[in-house]
Amino acid sequence: MKKELLTSVIYQVYTRNFTKEGTFKALIKKLDYLKELGVDILYLLPISPIGLIARKGKLGSPYSIQNYLKINDELGSETDFVNLIKETHDKRMKLMIDIVFNHTSRDSWIKENHPEWMYRNKENKFANKAGDWSDVYDLDLANEELINYLVGVIEHYCELGVDGFRFDVASLLTANFYIKLKKMLNEKYPNTILLAESVHPGFVNFLRSNGYNALSDAELYIYGFDLEYTYSSFDFLKDYLINDDKNALSQFKLALFNEEANNPRDALKIRGYENHDQKRFVEYISDQKLIHSLMALPVFMKGPMFIYNGLETKTDHCLNLFDKDPINWEIDTEQYSFLTKLIKYKKEKFNNNLLTSIPALADGEYIFIQNNYQDGKKAFGFFPLNKRGYAAIINDLPNGKYKDYLSNKVIEIKNHQLKSDCPLYLFPYAHSYF
Repeated sequence: MKKELLTSVIYQVYTRNFTKEGTFKALIKKLDYLKELGVDILYLLPISPIGLIARKGKLGSPYSIQNYLKINDELGSETDFVNLIKETHDKRMKLMIDIVFNHTSRDSWIKENHPEWMYRNKENKFANKAGDWSDVYDLDLANEELINYLVGVIEHYCELGVDGFRFDVASLLTANFYIKLKKMLNEKYPNTILLAESVHPGFVNFLRSNGYNALSDAELYIYGFDLEYTYSSFDFLKDYLINDDKNALSQFKLALFNEEANNPRDALKIRGYENHDQKRFVEYISDQKLIHSLMALPVFMKGPMFIYNGLETKTDHCLNLFDKDPINWEIDTEQYSFLTKLIKYKKEKFNNNLLTSIPALADGEYIFIQNNYQDGKKAFGFFPLNKRGYAAIINDLPNGKYKDYLSNKVIEIKNHQLKSDCPLYLFPYAHSYF
């Protein structure tokens, strides 16, 4: 485990829509803002040229890549990209990029120059293994020449100064590829950060039932990933929030419990639920206190904080992936203030030797988490997930006075009963946490 990731803040940027210009040069002008916000790692959606055939929308999906080794001129030149890396490093931040090795655009350089590297179905036609992704065809990662080429792509970007990579649908790639990639990185770029988009369990089961490769979360950690997505639990939380299904909330708690038990002890998940593939919470939740609980919950858990661009402005929709849809940078003061407090907590209060305890499985519309610190001190997180507040009988929480980091108020626990309609980060009042 790279311990520095425990207190890191990862900020996901869609360059096309992050500024009105949608360029690397314009992004450089926002780096001071991101540094001040508390960002440690800048993560960019794919930066390569987008295919023209079956293009989605007017500008196309950045996940339909035409050539891995080129830069999308919509964003700027390779020189502009290298300047962005340098400027990011100068501000003591790191830069990651999105890598899409499961598929390419339907007019990709690989398809035109190495059709033997493309996946073909039973009819010997270019196709997708899972569903009909209309603007892409899959690659055949059983091909050793292709694996060598893709490892070379990663090496190319490492040479430019890129610090890490987020692998799209990482569960669909092969063990052979990851083994060869890990060997190269360990020899040449051992500090490289690898983030896996570990896919939903239902998708893994679907692929396996149809005879295709699909790696588990645990396997991805073994093959070299430092970080993974939280999709092994997120679907249950979303089902509860959208459909008010309390059984789904119980399943979410159980999934959190199993995530900790079924992965390596030092395994890290990114902590944040919004990203370019998911609706923003404000699209289906109107209660601000509930939104605050959903922002605060993942930050209290083990792993780096993950922010999708626009969260701090309370952007009201997931940015259009296929067309221009720039963020409105009119800051929502309350949202920004709360987010910066969460970032400060992550950096100042989260001990590098923290052991994450298991979220409570008790009945009720809340999540309760106890974190144990190296020096024996404990912190408690309480996150109401309904719109009414919740009185929770929590036997693990001793009676006494606690200080809440988020509100700076003293809260007294009597008869193990805790009632709040807001998230709480509780520290025993006798300890000098403040």
